[in-house]
Amino acid sequence: MVKMTLWAALAAAIIAGPATAATTPVPIGLAGLPRSGDEDGDKIAKELGLNFILETTTWDEPKEGDYPWAESDDDPFAVRLAGLKKQGYTICVTLKNMEDDKKRMPLYLEGRPLDDTQVLKRWGAFLKEFLARYGDSIDFLNFGHQVNGYFVKHEDEWPAFVRFVAAGAYVVRKEKPKVSFGVVLKDTDDPAKFWRDIAPVCSHFAGTYTVPCSVIERNPTSLALNPKQATFFGKTLDGMLQMAGRRKLLLAEVGCATHPSLDSSPELQAQFIQVLLAWLRRNEGRVAALSYVGDKDWPYEATKGVLKQALGDEILKYRGFIRLLSSRGLRYEDGKKKPAYDAFKKAIEEYRRRR
Repeated sequence: MVKMTLWAALAAAIIAGPATAATTPVPIGLAGLPRSGDEDGDKIAKELGLNFILETTTWDEPKEGDYPWAESDDDPFAVRLAGLKKQGYTICVTLKNMEDDKKRMPLYLEGRPLDDTQVLKRWGAFLKEFLARYGDSIDFLNFGHQVNGYFVKHEDEWPAFVRFVAAGAYVVRKEKPKVSFGVVLKDTDDPAKFWRDIAPVCSHFAGTYTVPCSVIERNPTSLALNPKQATFFGKTLDGMLQMAGRRKLLLAEVGCATHPSLDSSPELQAQFIQVLLAWLRRNEGRVAALSYVGDKDWPYEATKGVLKQALGDEILKYRGFIRLLSSRGLRYEDGKKKPAYDAFKKAIEEYRRRR
């Protein structure tokens, strides 16, 4: 009881301050909920009162002009987006051709630089068709996810990507000017360095954030919840707001691991959720949307297997990283609720009630 009282006091301290003009409530989401055909996910989305969703897809074009939606009105993705829009959801779509340590190009364009004349021509053609089909259902569009994770290792490719982004931004503004455009950066790997180059063509700043924990070295999550510490999460999110400048911040993924081997816990995750929503209320005029990273833990063994297949046996040395990825959900792998589940529900209700 004492601990929860202290965290309630911390939340109150964060939202304390001079009154501000009324603003529209920030849309809040949870991973990809509701998922198509998932009754459990639909129930959770309604129970939590979600109204923001981040969908992902890719620039998929096996050969020139061969788009996945084909010449048919039976397009599940279009139906899904339109249905979510009717339910009142704010929709963000991220094209994950560039993601962390991966670059996925259409096969017939592989090997060409991102600013190659033919690549830019086809990129523009794809976007024009994509926006004509889905643009009326989309509020936010991102080109790439956590791209700085890739470009810190491939800096020679960065200038070409900047031109690639600018070409895409031109098409979006011409075809669907109401769609806000950005590129998702993660809070590590020097986001400010990369943001400076793409900021002139972006209409929002998109970022991801995971609460520090002991993945590689000792870094207890409790420190990230203490305003007196350098790793306090609020300082990082405030830094994102500063980078965004006059643009709004779209928090595409926010997460907090719970596994005890990482010097965290389900209780700390719940406390983080509580204070995060208090931070949101204090900064709602500058935040476009917020999505928590997962409703349920990824299966540990399956996650390890996928990473091993993608990155080789070397990844098995970093079991902390695997524990991080597989313990950020609001529910355990078996579906049982963590304390953060109810904390998330109550924090959303409190946020909307106290506006």
